[in-house]
Amino acid sequence: MTTILKKNKICIEKLSFDIAGKISLKFVDGRIIIVPLKYFPEIQKLSVEKRKKYTIVDDRTILFAYSDSIYHLEDFMGLESKWSER
Repeated sequence: MTTILKKNKICIEKLSFDIAGKISLKFVDGRIIIVPLKYFPEIQKLSVEKRKKYTIVDDRTILFAYSDSIYHLEDFMGLESKWSER
């Protein structure tokens, strides 16, 4: 099975938490995905101010300054099983 993530380079431009209980990922091509925070309890525990302290690494990985967890684009798209294909 071929995945779109493998064929096209998807780059995260920024994150936002403007919708209550959701995280939005904006990509450089203008697309946006919105995911419930309930799937990411470590992020959900962070205060609004602490959520704003993040770094995007290699266009696909997100690190929060106040969390030890590492998040990959595949986490937000439900494609955790595709990590080995990156």
